[in-house]
Amino acid sequence: MSGVDGADLPGGGRAGDGPARPRGARWWAVRGALLLAAVLLGVALVGQWNDVRDSVGELTVLGLVGSAVATVAAVGATVLSWRAVLGGLGAVLPLRAAIRIFCVGQIGKYIPGSVWPVLAQMELSRDYGVSRPKSASASLVVLALAVPCGGVTAAATLPFVSREALTDYWWALAVVPLFAVVLYPPVLSRLLGRAFRLLRRPPLAEPLTARPILAGAGWLIAGFVWYGVGTWLLVRDLTPAVDGARLVALCVGAYALAWTAGFLVLVLPAGAGVREAVLVLALAPALPSGPATLIAVVARLLATIADVVWALVGVALRPRGEPTPDERPSPVLPAEPGADPRETPSRAR
Repeated sequence: MSGVDGADLPGGGRAGDGPARPRGARWWAVRGALLLAAVLLGVALVGQWNDVRDSVGELTVLGLVGSAVATVAAVGATVLSWRAVLGGLGAVLPLRAAIRIFCVGQIGKYIPGSVWPVLAQMELSRDYGVSRPKSASASLVVLALAVPCGGVTAAATLPFVSREALTDYWWALAVVPLFAVVLYPPVLSRLLGRAFRLLRRPPLAEPLTARPILAGAGWLIAGFVWYGVGTWLLVRDLTPAVDGARLVALCVGAYALAWTAGFLVLVLPAGAGVREAVLVLALAPALPSGPATLIAVVARLLATIADVVWALVGVALRPRGEPTPDERPSPVLPAEPGADPRETPSRAR
């Protein structure tokens, strides 16, 4: 696609090459916000550990480690969802670039308000030649997509094991049809087109199709399953009243409902408090409120640790200096007079 993404720069460079660019007020503001988010993340981590250190001994090492691994995998699935949606918008990033942009930017969620990770991802995407509108669109689409994915996951599992939770938090599922309509590809493409025009950016080369949306949804549902597996590995250490496949379904649905309800409360960082309350109620068929509260707090701690792990991985994956975004379509640039046709530069890679 012609335009900012992947475009040639004066002097022979390209927007995806990753060299230093002018560091304006926006650059410093985003980095300052990320630094603040890192401090708040550290404070949250210490506070969450203090909440569980006296009772974490009730859980086995195997359960804790297994749950941590499952939680890290769940966050990884979210990265792949974002990458799939961004690819549908015409910017296909290498996996290492997607991890860096998404995971470093994601710590912005520890600042109250849901806008900070999106702003950080917008700025970090520019290091790889991806325009801010495309990066923001991908981030917002994934956030919107997570709501129906979480709702569908909860609706498919909880009716069989925890109907009370669905009854009390029906509003978290009631918004699913609205989000589904907005995410219908023709409607979403029209909305994105209007947004790009308002921002005076080039329109998408082609409408967003169902394929990247479905791919993103598939990865998000896989992430909810991983979160549920992590919860199940903790719950089974506390002799729950439910076992077998019903316990797995309960844990998957409980976490999906808790995440969805927490996300919809936009004023709290990462749904603080709401997610735990919903999870405790949803786990009621298996555990009393005391042990369920322990599970909720430990799950929150492990989710924070997973954010730290992925953020550190993202920081380590600095731009290599080669062009990274694969923009579609990729027109061939004309050869300079007298140049060897075999050396004609092209954006196609």
